[in-house]
Amino acid sequence: MKLRSINKALFALTLGTAICGIAPMTEAAVTDLPFITVKGEKCYYYDVLPKESIYQVAHKLGITRDRLVQFNPSAADGLKPRMRLFFPVKDFTDQQPGNRTAVYAHAAGITEHIVKKGETLYGIAQQYGMSPDHLARLNPSAADGLRTGDILRITANGNKPTETGNDSNFPSTAAGDDGVIRHTIKKGETLFGIANTYNIPLETLLEANPSLDPLKYKTGQVVDIPAGNATDDHMAETASDYEIATEESDTPANMGHDATTGSYTPSASVDADEEDMDPITLDADTLDVAVMLPFMLNESAMSRTTQLYTEFFKGMLIGADDMLSEDGAHIKFHFFDTASSLDSVRSILDKPVMEKVDLVVAPDNPEHLAAIVESIGEDVPVLNIFAVKDDSYRNHRNIIQTNIPHDAMYDKAIGMFLEKYAGTLPVFLHRTEGMADKESFTSALKKRLEQDGQDFREITFITSLTDSDLEGIDPTATPVVFIPDSGSKNEFAKFIDAIKYMHDNAGAPDRVTIFGYPEWVTFRGDSFNDICDLNATIYSRFMASVTDMDTKRLKNRYKELYGSEMFEAVPAQGILGYDVATFIVKGLREKEDTGVFPPEFDGVQSYWHLGWSGVTQNDETTGETTSNGGLVNEALYFINYLPGGTVEWKK
Repeated sequence: MKLRSINKALFALTLGTAICGIAPMTEAAVTDLPFITVKGEKCYYYDVLPKESIYQVAHKLGITRDRLVQFNPSAADGLKPRMRLFFPVKDFTDQQPGNRTAVYAHAAGITEHIVKKGETLYGIAQQYGMSPDHLARLNPSAADGLRTGDILRITANGNKPTETGNDSNFPSTAAGDDGVIRHTIKKGETLFGIANTYNIPLETLLEANPSLDPLKYKTGQVVDIPAGNATDDHMAETASDYEIATEESDTPANMGHDATTGSYTPSASVDADEEDMDPITLDADTLDVAVMLPFMLNESAMSRTTQLYTEFFKGMLIGADDMLSEDGAHIKFHFFDTASSLDSVRSILDKPVMEKVDLVVAPDNPEHLAAIVESIGEDVPVLNIFAVKDDSYRNHRNIIQTNIPHDAMYDKAIGMFLEKYAGTLPVFLHRTEGMADKESFTSALKKRLEQDGQDFREITFITSLTDSDLEGIDPTATPVVFIPDSGSKNEFAKFIDAIKYMHDNAGAPDRVTIFGYPEWVTFRGDSFNDICDLNATIYSRFMASVTDMDTKRLKNRYKELYGSEMFEAVPAQGILGYDVATFIVKGLREKEDTGVFPPEFDGVQSYWHLGWSGVTQNDETTGETTSNGGLVNEALYFINYLPGGTVEWKK
């Protein structure tokens, strides 16, 4: 499994050529695509977007139609949405025998690369198995962009570390006769931290240790460090601000904090030694974040819920890594497993580090949230991401509720509906034997329409909606908007064909449309095309469009790092974790400067506009506004799907 460093990959992408849409007309655009192994051969791949033709894709990738068909013969018969095209890596690079790591290039006497027309920093880093940020660090001038003929350093000069005095935290770098450093993994050390210490990309470390499982390794294991690639510009730096943990067990997702080492280790249980250890000594400018979630490390098999929390954790790692690479306050993340137990929550709250914590991410259990708020003190923000229906933010100033409350969400969605569909006939759909999971929304909308004296229709059907069920509805006389009482894809399939038929025969495309729900964000294939053709509008707390480049890039990074796709869910937990880490770092840094959290955050799939809840009052002496309640999100996405696969949204 090929893994890339998670350090600042987006930085490299902005320096280089984007994967889709604005690529120069050269084959270098193909080398910017993600890659997988197909039948033992490494291939770049591209997933066809709706309505794209073979000529459009060839033009986008900077190759000819014939060259595209050469590697994908079935494309000659036309392209279909989500069709995957493959391009063998060996046919799109002049490096022989295919991609190789920088350490092997160095061993072969290759220390420089001459930039060719259309090449990008990201693509060049791939050729040598380097992370883009490591290549950029070796070549600071690359920040201004690459030009044909530029000469890039592939390895740093020399292989000796700088002097580190008597600091025992730094490893010995003496290499054996074979030019390889043997490093023994210590308790709390991680592969990511080890790679950082020796200043090599994570993937170089993994390629030098093919039998090493990056998610299951133990204290005492010996790993090989290619000495020829260990550079001298990072050896005196401290370890990463957060790390994926190791432990003397086979736990696949280790998370927590070991105060004796400063590295992350599981916190599923507390032993006697851990209870007796001294409080952590922190720098004065260090900020600490405690993430307390039910990771359930003691489960013999991971439940769906545990998998989602683990995906959230992994997304946080990527986001924290991106943000902590920037200048600013020094921030450490501490991950703790609450094990869905109030006793575990209280045990974690008794840990020395919790006396110094600057922010807490709380679990979804209201009882656990209450225990945290009671223990942590009014000056420490408590971030409530998961307890959607909890309203304790109304009475606690330090709670930040990132989900717009249920009633407020319905009020906003109904207000938007009335504004958008003025002069349109609302038609409510209900299947007698179906799921009516959105009945509370449709009931609230009907009540509002009645209050405003606006006409609407209700249609009930048994199995599937038919043309006869729609008799009496004439879109040529009055435009129609359909509102089902379920957001499920199964229920969607029961009524969509009849609505499409009416739409196609209404004489104008804007005479028949549909209003829907957050679950539709996950629609793919024919269902996605259907809501686009019908100009559907939905409301959602989250927005991660399949056509959005930031979403695609983050999902690709996640897969390349962890070897698996994110779950199809609303919200995508991996992206939510990324957004939360970004929000925390930005928020804590601004709070250090201004004394308050920023009221607005725009992430990859989250938009938060925070306002004070409870009763507010102005202090005549200081002029400050105070409240007896906490901050709560007031924002909601309104998403429009347009023919051709275009997705637009406003907040």
